[in-house]
Amino acid sequence: MAAAAGCRQSERAVVYDLVRAAPSADAEFPWEYLAFGTLAARPFQEKGFERAPAEPFSDSHAAVRLKPQVLLRWREPAPRLAVLDAAPVPGAAGASASVHLNGKSIGRLVLEDGRRRYAFPLPAEAQRSGGNRFQLEFDLPRAARTAATAAAPEAALPARLYSLSVGLAGDADLEWLGRDGAPPALGIGQGPKSRAIVQAGPSAIRFAFRPPDRAELRFTPDLHPRARTAGASAVFAVAVEDGSGAEREIWRGRVAAADRAPDEVVLELPGPADGPTTLVLRVTPDGGRRPAWGLWQGLRVLGDRRSVVADEPDAQTPPGNADSRPVGLGDASVLLIILDAAGARHFSCYGYGRRTTPEIDRIASEGVVYERAYTPAVFTRSTMASVWTSQNPDQHRVGIDEDVGISASRPTLAELLSARGVYAAGFIGNPVARGFGLDRGFGEFHSVYTQKVNLGQVTKAEAFRKVLPAFFQARQGGRFFAYVHYLEPHFPYDPPPPFNTMFGPDAPLSLVQRREKEWFWAVNEGRVAATPEEIAHLTRLYDGGLAYVDREVGFLRQTLEQAGLWDRTLVILSADHGEGLQEHGWIGHMKQVHEEATHVPLIVHYPAGKGPRGSRVKDVVSLLDLAPTIADALGVTIPPGTFVGRSLLRDRSPSRVITRNTDLDPTYAVTEDRYRLLFETTDRARQLYDVLADPGEKSDLAGAQPGWATAQAQALQRFLLALRPEKPSPIRPLSPADLEAMKALGYVN
Repeated sequence: MAAAAGCRQSERAVVYDLVRAAPSADAEFPWEYLAFGTLAARPFQEKGFERAPAEPFSDSHAAVRLKPQVLLRWREPAPRLAVLDAAPVPGAAGASASVHLNGKSIGRLVLEDGRRRYAFPLPAEAQRSGGNRFQLEFDLPRAARTAATAAAPEAALPARLYSLSVGLAGDADLEWLGRDGAPPALGIGQGPKSRAIVQAGPSAIRFAFRPPDRAELRFTPDLHPRARTAGASAVFAVAVEDGSGAEREIWRGRVAAADRAPDEVVLELPGPADGPTTLVLRVTPDGGRRPAWGLWQGLRVLGDRRSVVADEPDAQTPPGNADSRPVGLGDASVLLIILDAAGARHFSCYGYGRRTTPEIDRIASEGVVYERAYTPAVFTRSTMASVWTSQNPDQHRVGIDEDVGISASRPTLAELLSARGVYAAGFIGNPVARGFGLDRGFGEFHSVYTQKVNLGQVTKAEAFRKVLPAFFQARQGGRFFAYVHYLEPHFPYDPPPPFNTMFGPDAPLSLVQRREKEWFWAVNEGRVAATPEEIAHLTRLYDGGLAYVDREVGFLRQTLEQAGLWDRTLVILSADHGEGLQEHGWIGHMKQVHEEATHVPLIVHYPAGKGPRGSRVKDVVSLLDLAPTIADALGVTIPPGTFVGRSLLRDRSPSRVITRNTDLDPTYAVTEDRYRLLFETTDRARQLYDVLADPGEKSDLAGAQPGWATAQAQALQRFLLALRPEKPSPIRPLSPADLEAMKALGYVN
């Protein structure tokens, strides 16, 4: 029995390293606590803050400019104490700052070497009921001033701020935090045995996650050395919280300064469940013996990694894809078809009531349909940069920051393929998909369309018939990668006859309303109220545009068949994003991250005899998976760490997809299993939907399913903290022709 138990124990792996995940936990103190650089603090960082990537096993923080300002809210004035956790940037030690509250000077600090805590009394007379502004005004030392650019001294970054704790004056626990050499209120440190979470009590921290099969929690509790020196004693407690919010304590222990070093604690966590588990860790002073500074050493969850989305931010090659050797499909080529703004819910092979996609349905019946594919962005340029680099938009920044392209140091899929002798060619209908590094590595790259809607010059999908047959006829020998990007069913919502009346009368929208951007922008901005009849007509036109481009996909298939390439080509059909048709009060894309804008089709048709036929996959997948899939199919080895996505040609473990809009303070969607969380960074507003039961996202479950909402919000936080944004390449300003094309397509209001 012992041998069997030992064998079973060895099968478990670390699924969640909770020490590393500490900055994403929800912290509860008797005082106000802001961990800078996190989603929780973002709405309160009013100005002067810049996100600073945190290294693994380090605390979140924000780099600040010369005058950072924080918003604090109090019901009424009262004597308070603030403890600021800060460190100078290299070369800025000795920088001083005047401290202001609502414009009144309340103190001054001088940044000493290293990370320290600085305490400031906040007098009641400087406070207001409601919003209060806490501001630092830095004065750089001479050396730092010299290093700062003379042209933009306001761009200097004198300090890193880690946290701000504010409570009532006289709070003994808060006063301990402000003493010289005190540890942070919450952070990552080194314990006697291993890395540890440092937690100042009385407090609680909460981790929400989906437990793996045979979940086990391990940790070693101890006191921080400063607490031992002070002769303190603390009580540690571990509880689990169910979906209703009720807690059940599963372990409690006392650690005193005089005790010997504690042993490791091993706890079985609740078994597999339909929802996540919330783990609550508490540290409290024992009998008033302060300070209660606890260490949770080696805090981790073990279990079966295959049963959940394993949170290892640096593990870009998941267990299911551990073999780096490409699968390869012999002499097969690859064709990637992108339909612009084509939401999956409008495809008849995805269950739509109208027969919009008979040609695509035929391809789907012979291939693999991924029922739950999601885009990382709701803007063409951002999505295609993610497709070509298999990097998230927050990493490459294309389409988010103005006039920047894919980093010169980041290889694109086409470059990697071309280096291995695979000929790459691109044919695009959306001008937004060109430039910005999106065409790097292609042997040829053609803009097929002209879109000058206001001048009546509009090219439609049939334009591809003039260029594609000759290309494929010329590629009958040798492998190739072809990228064909149709504009339809994207705006303008104006399909040619008979598609404009295929699903009903061509009314009441006028030609101007459907072809020009003014009407739908007026609707989006609330200046015009669209009638139900207008939205129904808009939907018919959109569906007609999809049916029209479906016909062209049929022509494309016929072209490959005539060239003898269809049975020798891996065909992948997808979309860059979906389209809102006022399901949630918005027409178009770029803004919302609801299901209609983020759920895209993904259909894979294998060469004859090289893969499955007529199957459907219900797992969540991402468009970040396209580049590794294409490289895998072409037998091209990709250097480890190059791609975030995973090849669809291999066995897969559960996946999570993060989608963002184009706002600088973005709204994110987190899609995992059957639930989708929508998170607005401006105010931390959450919406949670069960999209299997509620595909229209009508019933917000954030209140009824707080465990799922918190688990996905923490997963989003871990994702953002682990990101390493690359330095994008500067791109020339948009030409007048580019701007005109973007205006014609509704991208510029």
